[in-house]
Amino acid sequence: MKNNLNIFRKQIDAVDKEIVGLLDKRASAIKEIARIKNNIKKEVYDPAREAQVLAKVRQASKGKFPTTGLEAVYNEIFSASRVLQRKTRVIFFGAPASYTHMAAMKRFGRQAEYIPAANTKDVFMEVEKGNADYGCVPIENSTEGAVNYTYDMFADFDLKICSEVMLSIKHHLLSNEKNLAAIKTVYAHPQALAQCREWIENNIPKAKLKEASSNSKGAQLAAQEKGAAAIAGELAAEMYGLKIVATAIQDIADNYTRFFILGNTISKKTGNDKTSIMVSIKDKVGALYKLLKPFEKYKINLTSIESRPSKKKAWDYYFFVDINGYIEDEKVKKAIEEIKKECGYVKVLGAYPKF
Repeated sequence: MKNNLNIFRKQIDAVDKEIVGLLDKRASAIKEIARIKNNIKKEVYDPAREAQVLAKVRQASKGKFPTTGLEAVYNEIFSASRVLQRKTRVIFFGAPASYTHMAAMKRFGRQAEYIPAANTKDVFMEVEKGNADYGCVPIENSTEGAVNYTYDMFADFDLKICSEVMLSIKHHLLSNEKNLAAIKTVYAHPQALAQCREWIENNIPKAKLKEASSNSKGAQLAAQEKGAAAIAGELAAEMYGLKIVATAIQDIADNYTRFFILGNTISKKTGNDKTSIMVSIKDKVGALYKLLKPFEKYKINLTSIESRPSKKKAWDYYFFVDINGYIEDEKVKKAIEEIKKECGYVKVLGAYPKF
Protein backbone atom coordinates (compact mmCIF):
# COMPACT_ATOMS: atom_id res chain seq x y z
CA MET A 1 0.00 0.00 0.00
CA LYS A 2 2.84 2.39 0.90
CA ASN A 3 4.58 1.66 -2.43
CA ASN A 4 1.34 2.50 -4.29
CA LEU A 5 1.16 5.81 -2.41
CA ASN A 6 4.70 6.69 -3.45
CA ILE A 7 3.93 5.83 -7.09
CA PHE A 8 1.03 8.30 -7.20
CA ARG A 9 3.01 10.95 -5.32
CA LYS A 10 5.78 10.70 -7.90
CA GLN A 11 3.16 11.15 -10.63
CA ILE A 12 1.92 14.29 -8.88
CA ASP A 13 5.49 15.60 -8.48
CA ALA A 14 6.04 15.15 -12.23
CA VAL A 15 2.77 16.93 -13.05
CA ASP A 16 3.63 19.78 -10.65
CA LYS A 17 6.99 20.23 -12.36
CA GLU A 18 5.21 20.41 -15.72
CA ILE A 19 2.66 22.92 -14.36
CA VAL A 20 5.44 25.22 -13.07
CA GLY A 21 7.20 25.04 -16.43
CA LEU A 22 3.98 25.98 -18.23
CA LEU A 23 3.35 28.86 -15.80
CA ASP A 24 6.84 30.18 -16.54
CA LYS A 25 6.09 29.93 -20.25
CA ARG A 26 2.79 31.78 -19.69
CA ALA A 27 4.64 34.47 -17.70
CA SER A 28 7.02 35.08 -20.63
CA ALA A 29 4.04 35.72 -22.91
CA ILE A 30 2.46 38.00 -20.27
CA LYS A 31 5.61 40.15 -20.16
CA GLU A 32 5.41 40.65 -23.91
CA ILE A 33 1.74 41.58 -23.57
CA ALA A 34 2.71 44.07 -20.83
CA ARG A 35 5.23 45.72 -23.18
CA ILE A 36 2.57 46.08 -25.90
CA LYS A 37 -0.06 47.38 -23.44
CA ASN A 38 2.38 49.98 -22.07
CA ASN A 39 3.07 51.24 -25.58
CA ILE A 40 -0.62 51.71 -26.38
CA LYS A 41 -1.58 52.87 -22.84
CA LYS A 42 -4.00 49.99 -22.32
CA GLU A 43 -5.49 48.93 -18.97
CA VAL A 44 -3.88 45.98 -17.18
CA TYR A 45 -7.23 44.49 -16.12
CA ASP A 46 -9.19 43.15 -19.09
CA PRO A 47 -12.45 41.62 -17.77
CA ALA A 48 -13.62 40.51 -21.22
CA ARG A 49 -10.39 38.64 -21.94
CA GLU A 50 -10.41 36.98 -18.51
CA ALA A 51 -14.03 35.91 -18.97
CA GLN A 52 -13.14 34.37 -22.33
CA VAL A 53 -10.13 32.54 -20.85
CA LEU A 54 -12.30 31.10 -18.06
CA ALA A 55 -14.92 29.97 -20.59
CA LYS A 56 -12.23 28.16 -22.62
CA VAL A 57 -10.79 26.58 -19.46
CA ARG A 58 -14.21 25.26 -18.45
CA GLN A 59 -14.70 23.78 -21.93
CA ALA A 60 -11.25 22.15 -21.85
CA SER A 61 -11.85 20.56 -18.44
CA LYS A 62 -12.81 16.89 -18.38
CA GLY A 63 -14.59 17.43 -15.06
CA LYS A 64 -12.16 15.60 -12.78
CA PHE A 65 -10.93 18.82 -11.15
CA PRO A 66 -13.80 20.80 -9.51
CA THR A 67 -14.99 23.76 -11.59
CA THR A 68 -14.99 26.12 -8.60
CA GLY A 69 -11.43 25.08 -7.82
CA LEU A 70 -10.39 25.61 -11.43
CA GLU A 71 -11.84 29.12 -11.38
CA ALA A 72 -10.08 29.88 -8.07
CA VAL A 73 -6.74 28.68 -9.48
CA TYR A 74 -7.13 30.82 -12.59
CA ASN A 75 -8.18 33.83 -10.54
CA GLU A 76 -4.79 33.68 -8.83
CA ILE A 77 -3.03 33.11 -12.16
CA PHE A 78 -4.75 36.26 -13.47
CA SER A 79 -3.74 38.10 -10.29
CA ALA A 80 -0.08 37.12 -10.61
CA SER A 81 -0.15 37.91 -14.35
CA ARG A 82 -1.36 41.46 -13.64
CA VAL A 83 1.52 41.96 -11.19
CA LEU A 84 3.94 41.03 -13.99
CA GLN A 85 2.48 44.01 -15.88
CA ARG A 86 1.83 46.46 -13.03
CA LYS A 87 0.61 46.31 -9.44
CA THR A 88 -3.18 46.71 -9.33
CA ARG A 89 -4.58 48.97 -6.59
CA VAL A 90 -8.14 48.15 -5.57
CA ILE A 91 -10.13 50.25 -3.11
CA PHE A 92 -13.17 48.70 -1.43
CA PHE A 93 -15.93 49.91 0.85
CA GLY A 94 -15.63 48.72 4.44
CA ALA A 95 -13.03 47.32 6.81
CA PRO A 96 -10.33 44.76 5.98
CA ALA A 97 -11.80 41.22 5.85
CA SER A 98 -15.31 42.58 5.11
CA TYR A 99 -17.48 40.89 2.49
CA THR A 100 -16.68 43.69 0.03
CA HIS A 101 -12.98 42.95 0.59
CA MET A 102 -13.74 39.27 -0.12
CA ALA A 103 -15.61 40.22 -3.31
CA ALA A 104 -12.66 42.34 -4.47
CA MET A 105 -10.29 39.44 -3.81
CA LYS A 106 -12.59 37.08 -5.69
CA ARG A 107 -12.12 39.28 -8.74
CA PHE A 108 -8.49 40.46 -8.35
CA GLY A 109 -6.85 37.67 -6.31
CA ARG A 110 -4.24 37.93 -3.58
CA GLN A 111 -1.56 39.73 -5.57
CA ALA A 112 -3.42 43.04 -5.80
CA GLU A 113 -2.97 45.91 -3.34
CA TYR A 114 -6.17 46.45 -1.33
CA ILE A 115 -7.21 49.76 0.22
CA PRO A 116 -10.16 49.98 2.68
CA ALA A 117 -12.48 52.99 2.45
CA ALA A 118 -14.73 54.38 5.18
CA ASN A 119 -17.65 54.97 2.80
CA THR A 120 -18.81 54.34 -0.76
CA LYS A 121 -18.23 57.96 -1.84
CA ASP A 122 -14.53 57.62 -1.00
CA VAL A 123 -14.32 54.58 -3.31
CA PHE A 124 -15.72 56.60 -6.22
CA MET A 125 -13.54 59.63 -5.42
CA GLU A 126 -10.25 57.74 -5.12
CA VAL A 127 -10.75 55.86 -8.38
CA GLU A 128 -11.76 59.06 -10.18
CA LYS A 129 -8.65 60.84 -8.83
CA GLY A 130 -6.42 57.98 -9.94
CA ASN A 131 -5.34 57.06 -6.40
CA ALA A 132 -6.73 53.56 -7.04
CA ASP A 133 -7.08 51.64 -10.29
CA TYR A 134 -10.43 50.03 -9.46
CA GLY A 135 -13.11 50.17 -6.80
CA CYS A 136 -15.43 47.52 -5.38
CA VAL A 137 -18.85 48.45 -3.99
CA PRO A 138 -22.00 46.46 -3.09
CA ILE A 139 -25.03 47.13 -5.28
CA GLU A 140 -27.73 44.68 -4.16
CA ASN A 141 -28.43 41.83 -1.75
CA SER A 142 -30.82 38.94 -2.40
CA THR A 143 -32.58 39.44 0.96
CA GLU A 144 -32.06 43.15 1.74
CA GLY A 145 -32.55 44.54 -1.80
CA ALA A 146 -30.73 47.43 -3.53
CA VAL A 147 -27.94 49.44 -1.94
CA ASN A 148 -29.45 52.85 -2.67
CA TYR A 149 -26.42 54.93 -1.67
CA THR A 150 -24.28 53.19 -4.30
CA TYR A 151 -26.84 54.00 -7.00
CA ASP A 152 -26.87 57.66 -5.89
CA MET A 153 -23.12 57.94 -6.49
CA PHE A 154 -23.51 57.27 -10.21
CA ALA A 155 -25.34 60.59 -10.58
CA ASP A 156 -22.29 62.47 -9.26
CA PHE A 157 -19.38 60.51 -10.74
CA ASP A 158 -18.45 59.41 -14.26
CA LEU A 159 -16.85 56.05 -13.45
CA LYS A 160 -17.77 52.96 -15.45
CA ILE A 161 -18.91 49.54 -14.30
CA CYS A 162 -16.35 47.21 -15.85
CA SER A 163 -17.23 43.97 -14.04
CA GLU A 164 -19.64 42.41 -11.55
CA VAL A 165 -19.05 39.92 -8.74
CA MET A 166 -21.62 37.67 -7.09
CA LEU A 167 -20.66 36.55 -3.59
CA SER A 168 -22.45 33.98 -1.46
CA ILE A 169 -22.73 35.58 1.99
CA LYS A 170 -21.93 32.91 4.56
CA HIS A 171 -21.69 33.93 8.19
CA HIS A 172 -19.34 31.80 10.29
CA LEU A 173 -18.87 31.73 14.04
CA LEU A 174 -15.22 32.55 14.74
CA SER A 175 -13.42 32.16 18.05
CA ASN A 176 -10.23 31.10 19.83
CA GLU A 177 -12.39 28.68 21.82
CA LYS A 178 -12.69 25.10 20.61
CA ASN A 179 -16.36 24.45 21.42
CA LEU A 180 -19.66 26.29 21.68
CA ALA A 181 -20.02 25.74 25.43
CA ALA A 182 -17.03 28.00 26.09
CA ILE A 183 -18.49 30.96 24.19
CA LYS A 184 -19.97 33.60 26.48
CA THR A 185 -20.00 36.67 24.20
CA VAL A 186 -20.66 37.16 20.49
CA TYR A 187 -19.57 40.28 18.59
CA ALA A 188 -21.06 41.22 15.19
CA HIS A 189 -22.63 43.96 13.14
CA PRO A 190 -26.36 44.32 14.01
CA GLN A 191 -27.38 43.07 10.55
CA ALA A 192 -25.30 39.89 10.93
CA LEU A 193 -26.76 39.28 14.40
CA ALA A 194 -30.27 39.62 12.96
CA GLN A 195 -29.48 37.24 10.09
CA CYS A 196 -28.19 34.57 12.52
CA ARG A 197 -30.75 35.05 15.31
CA GLU A 198 -32.37 31.64 15.03
CA TRP A 199 -29.06 29.74 15.00
CA ILE A 200 -27.83 31.70 18.03
CA GLU A 201 -31.01 30.96 20.00
CA ASN A 202 -30.80 27.25 19.18
CA ASN A 203 -27.07 26.76 19.81
CA ILE A 204 -25.70 29.41 22.19
CA PRO A 205 -28.82 30.94 23.78
CA LYS A 206 -26.98 32.17 26.91
CA ALA A 207 -24.26 34.04 25.02
CA LYS A 208 -24.28 37.82 25.41
CA LEU A 209 -24.70 39.58 22.06
CA LYS A 210 -22.64 42.74 21.52
CA GLU A 211 -22.95 44.98 18.46
CA ALA A 212 -19.80 45.98 16.58
CA SER A 213 -19.30 48.66 13.93
CA SER A 214 -18.51 45.88 11.45
CA ASN A 215 -18.09 42.10 11.42
CA SER A 216 -14.36 42.65 10.92
CA LYS A 217 -14.21 44.79 14.07
CA GLY A 218 -16.14 42.06 15.89
CA ALA A 219 -13.53 39.49 14.82
CA GLN A 220 -10.75 41.78 16.02
CA LEU A 221 -12.43 42.10 19.45
CA ALA A 222 -13.11 38.35 19.71
CA ALA A 223 -9.44 37.60 19.01
CA GLN A 224 -8.46 39.62 22.10
CA GLU A 225 -11.01 38.25 24.58
CA LYS A 226 -11.32 34.86 26.27
CA GLY A 227 -14.72 33.23 25.80
CA ALA A 228 -15.61 35.56 22.92
CA ALA A 229 -16.69 34.82 19.36
CA ALA A 230 -17.56 36.82 16.27
CA ILE A 231 -19.83 36.40 13.26
CA ALA A 232 -17.88 37.05 10.06
CA GLY A 233 -16.47 35.52 6.88
CA GLU A 234 -13.53 33.16 6.43
CA LEU A 235 -11.19 36.03 5.49
CA ALA A 236 -11.69 37.53 8.97
CA ALA A 237 -10.75 34.17 10.51
CA GLU A 238 -7.56 34.13 8.46
CA MET A 239 -6.71 37.77 9.16
CA TYR A 240 -7.26 37.66 12.94
CA GLY A 241 -6.06 34.11 13.61
CA LEU A 242 -9.43 32.72 14.69
CA LYS A 243 -10.87 29.23 14.27
CA ILE A 244 -14.14 28.63 12.44
CA VAL A 245 -16.19 27.00 15.20
CA ALA A 246 -19.41 26.76 13.17
CA THR A 247 -19.94 27.31 9.44
CA ALA A 248 -22.80 28.96 7.53
CA ILE A 249 -24.87 29.90 10.58
CA GLN A 250 -27.11 32.39 8.73
CA ASP A 251 -30.84 31.62 8.99
CA ILE A 252 -31.44 32.04 5.24
CA ALA A 253 -29.26 29.70 3.20
CA ASP A 254 -29.41 31.51 -0.17
CA ASN A 255 -28.00 34.92 0.67
CA TYR A 256 -26.05 36.58 -2.13
CA THR A 257 -24.66 40.06 -2.62
CA ARG A 258 -23.84 41.52 -6.01
CA PHE A 259 -20.90 43.91 -6.29
CA PHE A 260 -19.74 46.29 -9.02
CA ILE A 261 -16.11 46.72 -10.01
CA LEU A 262 -15.61 50.38 -10.95
CA GLY A 263 -13.02 51.73 -13.37
CA ASN A 264 -12.55 54.28 -16.12
CA THR A 265 -13.22 52.15 -19.19
CA ILE A 266 -16.01 49.95 -20.55
CA SER A 267 -15.16 46.28 -21.01
CA LYS A 268 -14.93 44.80 -24.48
CA LYS A 269 -17.72 42.58 -25.82
CA THR A 270 -17.67 38.87 -24.95
CA GLY A 271 -21.02 37.77 -26.41
CA ASN A 272 -22.45 37.18 -22.93
CA ASP A 273 -22.73 40.69 -21.55
CA LYS A 274 -24.81 43.13 -19.55
CA THR A 275 -25.24 46.87 -20.04
CA SER A 276 -26.22 49.26 -17.24
CA ILE A 277 -27.78 52.65 -17.93
CA MET A 278 -29.17 55.53 -15.88
CA VAL A 279 -32.23 57.37 -17.23
CA SER A 280 -33.73 60.60 -15.90
CA ILE A 281 -37.52 60.88 -16.16
CA LYS A 282 -40.15 63.16 -14.71
CA ASP A 283 -43.07 61.96 -12.62
CA LYS A 284 -45.84 62.12 -15.21
CA VAL A 285 -48.41 59.77 -16.72
CA GLY A 286 -46.82 57.20 -19.05
CA ALA A 287 -43.18 58.09 -18.19
CA LEU A 288 -42.21 54.61 -17.06
CA TYR A 289 -44.07 53.01 -19.98
CA LYS A 290 -42.08 55.15 -22.43
CA LEU A 291 -38.88 54.00 -20.76
CA LEU A 292 -39.76 50.31 -20.95
CA LYS A 293 -41.47 50.22 -24.36
CA PRO A 294 -38.26 50.20 -26.51
CA PHE A 295 -36.92 47.19 -24.61
CA GLU A 296 -40.12 45.26 -25.32
CA LYS A 297 -40.05 46.41 -28.95
CA TYR A 298 -36.53 45.08 -29.55
CA LYS A 299 -37.02 42.03 -27.30
CA ILE A 300 -34.29 43.01 -24.84
CA ASN A 301 -34.45 41.35 -21.43
CA LEU A 302 -34.25 43.59 -18.37
CA THR A 303 -32.49 41.95 -15.42
CA SER A 304 -32.92 44.81 -12.95
CA ILE A 305 -34.65 48.18 -12.62
CA GLU A 306 -34.34 50.53 -9.64
CA SER A 307 -35.58 54.10 -9.10
CA ARG A 308 -33.98 56.88 -7.04
CA PRO A 309 -35.03 60.53 -6.56
CA SER A 310 -32.71 62.86 -8.49
CA LYS A 311 -32.36 65.19 -5.44
CA LYS A 312 -32.12 68.08 -7.88
CA LYS A 313 -35.80 68.77 -8.42
CA ALA A 314 -38.96 67.53 -6.70
CA TRP A 315 -40.57 64.50 -8.35
CA ASP A 316 -37.71 63.94 -10.79
CA TYR A 317 -36.30 60.41 -10.73
CA TYR A 318 -33.37 58.42 -12.00
CA PHE A 319 -34.05 54.89 -13.17
CA PHE A 320 -31.16 52.42 -13.16
CA VAL A 321 -31.63 49.63 -15.67
CA ASP A 322 -29.57 46.48 -16.28
CA ILE A 323 -30.17 44.73 -19.60
CA ASN A 324 -28.89 41.60 -21.29
CA GLY A 325 -26.74 42.64 -24.23
CA TYR A 326 -23.76 44.81 -25.11
CA ILE A 327 -23.94 48.57 -25.61
CA GLU A 328 -22.78 48.27 -29.24
CA ASP A 329 -25.33 45.57 -30.16
CA GLU A 330 -27.65 46.94 -32.84
CA LYS A 331 -30.84 46.24 -30.87
CA VAL A 332 -29.43 47.81 -27.70
CA LYS A 333 -28.26 50.91 -29.60
CA LYS A 334 -31.69 51.38 -31.21
CA ALA A 335 -33.52 50.95 -27.89
CA ILE A 336 -31.31 53.52 -26.15
CA GLU A 337 -31.73 56.01 -29.01
CA GLU A 338 -35.53 55.76 -28.69
CA ILE A 339 -35.31 56.22 -24.93
CA LYS A 340 -33.23 59.37 -25.43
CA LYS A 341 -35.95 60.80 -27.67
CA GLU A 342 -38.67 60.11 -25.09
CA CYS A 343 -36.83 60.69 -21.80
CA GLY A 344 -33.99 63.02 -22.71
CA TYR A 345 -31.10 62.05 -20.48
CA VAL A 346 -29.47 58.61 -20.71
CA LYS A 347 -26.11 57.82 -19.14
CA VAL A 348 -24.32 54.55 -19.94
CA LEU A 349 -22.85 53.29 -16.67
CA GLY A 350 -21.04 50.31 -18.15
CA ALA A 351 -21.00 47.20 -20.29
CA TYR A 352 -19.38 44.12 -18.82
CA PRO A 353 -19.28 40.30 -18.88
CA LYS A 354 -22.36 38.73 -17.32
CA PHE A 355 -21.75 36.74 -14.14
